[in-house]
Amino acid sequence: MPVESSFKSVRKYVTMLKVPDGYVVSYLPQGKSYHNAVWGFDLKYEQKGNWVILKQEFDNDDLTLNSDEFEAWNKVLQNLFPLYKETLSLTKN
Repeated sequence: MPVESSFKSVRKYVTMLKVPDGYVVSYLPQGKSYHNAVWGFDLKYEQKGNWVILKQEFDNDDLTLNSDEFEAWNKVLQNLFPLYKETLSLTKN
């Protein structure tokens, strides 16, 4: 059974973390992009001053997801879910 969407979409999310005084970022996860014919994502981490910024963008160019495309859909999730387990590390100065 196909899954239908009402419209094509691009969703953008920005998450900002203020690094507390007396701390520095000791590990910043690498971003990643993955796209296929069904959908995809871009994740990017950056540090600007005492702010850590995570930008996430998800795109879907299809109105209908057919059962033969479920494997491609799941492939995107296989690339996305490990990124959600990444940890940003702060070290006290």
